[in-house]
Amino acid sequence: MHQQIIRTYPLSQSHGFPEPVFRQAGECGLLVEFGDALDERINNAAHAFDARLKQAQPAGIVETAPTIRSVLVRYDPLQRSPADLRSDLSDILQERDWLASPPPENRSLWRIPTLYGGACGPDLDEVADLMSMSADAAVEDHSTARQRIYMLGFAPGFCYLGPLPEVWNLPRRTEVKPEIAPGSVCVAVRQTALCSTAIPTGWHLIGRTPFRNFDIERDPAFLMDAGDEVIFEAVDQALFDRLADRAAGGAAVGSRERLP
Repeated sequence: MHQQIIRTYPLSQSHGFPEPVFRQAGECGLLVEFGDALDERINNAAHAFDARLKQAQPAGIVETAPTIRSVLVRYDPLQRSPADLRSDLSDILQERDWLASPPPENRSLWRIPTLYGGACGPDLDEVADLMSMSADAAVEDHSTARQRIYMLGFAPGFCYLGPLPEVWNLPRRTEVKPEIAPGSVCVAVRQTALCSTAIPTGWHLIGRTPFRNFDIERDPAFLMDAGDEVIFEAVDQALFDRLADRAAGGAAVGSRERLP
């Protein structure tokens, strides 16, 4: 039996990161940045700090939202001044080395069936050409990469994953596609984007999955979370069609296992 080799790709070999910095984000937001790179340690820091803020509940905070490398803190300016809030956040930042934080708790590994190329992935050949490899080799490279969900955002259930090998460090497209289908799998800048709704995009569309991270009719509506890991498993048209029929009937497709 053929044994699939799953690979991971560290992004940064450097152990030096800048100290967290504050940036004002409009009239009622502060951004706490833990670095300027796509790096698991920076991402762990952002999610750990966000969890700590939800636990501490500093006065005046309306909402917090972790990103790939920062945490957005929305606050009520009628309750707290930016200076006072920065003081509270600075005290929490001094509690520990956030860049030494472990990954988020209760993580899962998802295996997501994906049909590459053709009508589902019209940009695959172009992407492969840009990387000086065949389309089959590009599919093999992408489908054997074990990728981490760094954040959810932009649209319901939309996942930003990575990192991919350096050869996938491709710029986004020069023109935006007005709409791509739910389940589309796109790539750019060493990342994969997985969408659950029909959206416009400037990323390269290489495949599609019947799996939906978000379904408003389902409980829970969201399945995956930041810190989870994903393997996009290549399937053929016949299996994709069978799984799509099952998904249309409300069945879950793909598989999930808890990570230690």
